[in-house]
Amino acid sequence: MRNILKNLPEFLLIGLAVFFFFETLIVRSEINYVMLIVTAIMVAQVIFKNKYFGVFLGIAVGLISFGLFLAVLSDYRKFPEITTKAIELITVGGFMALAGAVLSAVMIFKYFSQDDNAAVKL
Repeated sequence: MRNILKNLPEFLLIGLAVFFFFETLIVRSEINYVMLIVTAIMVAQVIFKNKYFGVFLGIAVGLISFGLFLAVLSDYRKFPEITTKAIELITVGGFMALAGAVLSAVMIFKYFSQDDNAAVKL
């Protein structure tokens, strides 16, 4: 149980990638190769626990979350008046961007505090 909690950000990102893969497969009948690659990268990170790659992934997730937040703000400004759809957009989009930022911060902190000698512990 403790190992699952230590790797919770990676598992959540794997879950999101799998969800988006199947969502694209079911809705558009297309294979989303980007999500397959993201899933493979995150599974490799869970297995090998590379410190530098973990920090890189944390920074990448943070930048993507920031870009998502900017995209949500941009779409929100396109509404001529505040409606329930506008509130829904800013709430859900803001929550997703915040969740990504929190996952990013947890991953960066976890891998920055990891020893250089930490190897694969199976």
